[in-house]
Amino acid sequence: MTPEDVSRYLATHPEFFDQFPHLLTDMRLSHPLQGRAISITERQVLNLREKIALLESRLTDFVQFGEENDLTSQRMHDLTMALIPASSPDQVTERLSLHLQREFNLPDHAIRVWVERSDLSPEEQAVMQWVEHMPAPQCGATLHEHALSWLPNSASLHSYAAIPLKHDRLLGVLLLGSGDPVKFYPEMGTLFLQRLGDIVAASMARFQDVRE
Repeated sequence: MTPEDVSRYLATHPEFFDQFPHLLTDMRLSHPLQGRAISITERQVLNLREKIALLESRLTDFVQFGEENDLTSQRMHDLTMALIPASSPDQVTERLSLHLQREFNLPDHAIRVWVERSDLSPEEQAVMQWVEHMPAPQCGATLHEHALSWLPNSASLHSYAAIPLKHDRLLGVLLLGSGDPVKFYPEMGTLFLQRLGDIVAASMARFQDVRE
């Protein structure tokens, strides 16, 4: 008989310990850390403590994520309220820059918006085509080589987010850079980045003669 056979037997015959109750008190198991023998009841208590500790850790993570999301939502709301009364593309850019630096701690950013798409350099044309085919924000350790030069302090940046700006005829991109290599990474959620792009694109689209 193998240990697997015993395990299957006990799983299919739960009445076994009803027939031999003394085994529950006489059985001795090894302590998972100390190596000494303990009763099955003690071992169950230890298992429950481990499960409780894991659940408490997960709960703490959930609370932290919730608080961070609430804070980000409030900052997004404040940014939206700041951009609504903007009376020109320059004001949109200025207020956006202020909030990215002050509220989101993202001093390294750049924005390009194209309404008229002629008379562009080959490099900017390549970036525009890249953005046109971008269905959602892209994050990671690399950025389109021609767009990288638009970011200040590009030599000290190690992670990036490229957010497409699309609204009616308007096409553009918002670039964010960070010296933290894990600030933006490919597997991260992009819901707030997408909403940021929607807010900025809608704000800029009010001025159809935007030039960058």
